[in-house]
Amino acid sequence: MKEINIADLNINPCDLIGNKWMLVSAGKENSYNTMTASWGEIGALWGHGLYGRPTFTIFIRPSRYTDKFINDNECYSLCFFSEEYKKDLSYLGSHSGKDEDKVSKTSLHVEFIDNVPVFKEASLIFVCKKIYKGKIEENGFIDKTIIENFYKDASNHIYNNSSYHNVYVGEIIKIYKR
Repeated sequence: MKEINIADLNINPCDLIGNKWMLVSAGKENSYNTMTASWGEIGALWGHGLYGRPTFTIFIRPSRYTDKFINDNECYSLCFFSEEYKKDLSYLGSHSGKDEDKVSKTSLHVEFIDNVPVFKEASLIFVCKKIYKGKIEENGFIDKTIIENFYKDASNHIYNNSSYHNVYVGEIIKIYKR
């Protein structure tokens, strides 16, 4: 892995996040967790200069085990992989680290960069420092079909307010590319 400058990053964020997915990870060497995600935003926020302050925003349901690790740690990582790891990402997104050592059931290997968990097999890694935490709220939706499509349970009942995603804005402090 080679550390790169944000100015050298040339990606399509919608394809990278929405189609290729990512592993969101946080914690310490003795206790960490990861989850697969396909929602996020890359941009510039609360900064000045040539690129502003580079940020990566992620959305995590409070019910996800990984949310506790992101909430309790200063930094988190976002790891992207080549297509050959899609099955591993699918497994990590459908099993809880609360119930098992789910990483051991995949072909992926955790390592730590600046005390932040990342994956050796990743082709692109963002290390982010949390700078804001908020919550998506029902009364904020202008397009109510989003509630219908993303915030209903199997019985077609709208989740209670505690199921709306937490929003974490992280300043991108390092980027690594294979």
